[in-house]
Amino acid sequence: MSRWAFWRKRPPVTANGAVPPSRRVTADFSWLGDALQLVLAWLLPSGAVVVGALGQFMLALVLLMVAFGVWLRLWRSRKRRRAMGRAPR
Repeated sequence: MSRWAFWRKRPPVTANGAVPPSRRVTADFSWLGDALQLVLAWLLPSGAVVVGALGQFMLALVLLMVAFGVWLRLWRSRKRRRAMGRAPR
């Protein structure tokens, strides 16, 4: 049985009967980048979802800063009223 598969062409035989060396096939890993991009597209959310989540996070931070400012203002006014209550008249 021949060692050549039926879909492969046999290398040309030279006049002295020697088979020329086969060409070296270089590995092409460009498919890896495409596969990585496809996997990340499936795993990571779309841009709109990310922007929406960041917007929610920033809104929460702003509201937290406003609440802290209100609490600080109330605490200072309470502290001032206590000091005025203890002051001699």
